[in-house]
Amino acid sequence: MKLCIAYPNANNYPETFIYNHLKYLDPALTLTGGWRPYQNKEGESIIHMPLAEPVRVGIKRVIPALYPAFYTRALTAYLNEQKPDVLLAEYGPTGCGVMDACRKANVPLVVHFHGFDASYRPTIEENKDDYKKLFAQAKAIIAVSGDMAEQLIQLGASAEKVKLNPYGVDVEKFYGAAPEKADKIVLAVGRFAGKKAPHLTIQAFDKVLETHPDAQLVMIGSGELLETCKKLVDKLQLRHAVQFLGVKTADEIAEWHRKARLFVQHSVVNPENGDSEGTPNTVLEASAAGLPIVSTRHAGIKEAVEHEKTGYLVEEGDVDGMAKYIIELLGNPNRAAEMGQEARRKMERDYEMHQQIDKLKAILF
Repeated sequence: MKLCIAYPNANNYPETFIYNHLKYLDPALTLTGGWRPYQNKEGESIIHMPLAEPVRVGIKRVIPALYPAFYTRALTAYLNEQKPDVLLAEYGPTGCGVMDACRKANVPLVVHFHGFDASYRPTIEENKDDYKKLFAQAKAIIAVSGDMAEQLIQLGASAEKVKLNPYGVDVEKFYGAAPEKADKIVLAVGRFAGKKAPHLTIQAFDKVLETHPDAQLVMIGSGELLETCKKLVDKLQLRHAVQFLGVKTADEIAEWHRKARLFVQHSVVNPENGDSEGTPNTVLEASAAGLPIVSTRHAGIKEAVEHEKTGYLVEEGDVDGMAKYIIELLGNPNRAAEMGQEARRKMERDYEMHQQIDKLKAILF
């Protein structure tokens, strides 16, 4: 079967899930370059005309109302020429951007939602009319958590079309954590963004230091709240105990898993705009490595983490509860190791990459 994957960002490091789809599905065709992706696998434009790129940019900037029709015409021609059996659109807005061309070229469309596209109120409001058309046209609509599936149904998607398929994790890449031997390192990985609430992780860790003054919080990632978090660390006088390492590769993150006692993430629904997680890959990867998780009852996390078995879950915003469980695991390395082993077994059983990719293939084809 000839698959085309359309995705917006060619070089966005946090989108591990899209990288995995490109790697394991090995599509014959790819399109990238915004919500109306126009560059093929070779980086060439699908718009064939003299001065194609200046014309494309000019229409998009000067006469934006004409751009959707201009783009749809070019994509329809491309799809008619390439004849894919199915097109997988990564994110709801990408699905909206390509759906007219898919309909005109008679190419089945599957739309994969990932998080904000099913929860972020401004995105939903901007696309509400197109979402209705998209839900009617799409062959299938993929959600990565039960919460997301319910949200999509509430937005108007048919329950029969919504398919639940959480992300997979490469259990061969993420392995080898030994919490019972590790130093008191608390690891956090992810974008410094509102829905990940890194400031609440720092506040919880500040309380942890009262019991474990030798503990270290290692935070990997970047984002709009990074500077705010650095200022908070300065305000709380935690520079000696908190490291900001910036963006790291998957291999480097895997090495930190093998140094840490536990993994922490305080995901929340952003009260200002409704933005929410799907199922964070960072939680799956740490679990696969064999780390116990301390996190929140949020979106797909409460499916990926079994409370008191593979980790601990607290309500969103419960800084004291998060601190309590971190303190417990830092003080009981054997308990941390038992939970970490259970976490890995759960990933092998329920989230293993090839198993999840096979499920995705069954939805696509």
